[in-house]
Amino acid sequence: MKTSTRGVGKEFEVSVLPKTLPKLQLHHGEALWVLSQLGFQGGADTATFYAYIRSLIHLGTPFEHGNDELKRHGLANYSYDHLMELALALTLRVYQNLPNAILTGIVRYRQTLYRCYRRAYNERMSGLGAPIKVQAAGAQPLTLRGAFLDLRIDSSGPELLAFGPPRLLSPKNALSVSVERETAARSLLPINLSILSERLVSTALQAPPIRRGPRPASGTLRRC
Repeated sequence: MKTSTRGVGKEFEVSVLPKTLPKLQLHHGEALWVLSQLGFQGGADTATFYAYIRSLIHLGTPFEHGNDELKRHGLANYSYDHLMELALALTLRVYQNLPNAILTGIVRYRQTLYRCYRRAYNERMSGLGAPIKVQAAGAQPLTLRGAFLDLRIDSSGPELLAFGPPRLLSPKNALSVSVERETAARSLLPINLSILSERLVSTALQAPPIRRGPRPASGTLRRC
């Protein structure tokens, strides 16, 4: 099946991606470049965006406090799991959910989410993420594929009512959950984690060498 999606500002063929998850190990500057290329910087200037990422690191995302990855020659070593955790946190920020409460949930379910990230990539075209066709009366059929992440987030105003446990859904089940929740504005709809993983891997494999270590972060989470 030949499918394309968005890469670094252009279309890329899904078929050219590694079939199984490649090993990624990026330095801090390279990781920031990847996140910026994926569009997470938005309209913020570079200094503000980088300060926001340092704030996330200070709060324990994507590294646990005291993690050796931050001590190795002063350079962070970002794996696929680390990059996906940051991308997920930034995706939820775009959705304007409750950053601190949601970050706590992400850290709490980190190991479960790691398994979700890996499965979402490896089964992006088969297994759980096998394509289905959806067609409405009088319209062209749409193909829906990939594993969808349901964080089971429910909030009311500033209060987070529920988070997790996270689960992966097939396209059919994700569609069903989305329909069930369409009238509940406080609930977060499933995220196509496979598409996010494809974009991230494609961009990370193109990252130029940038050796820059994270500076010590202080204070509270900065928004950008």
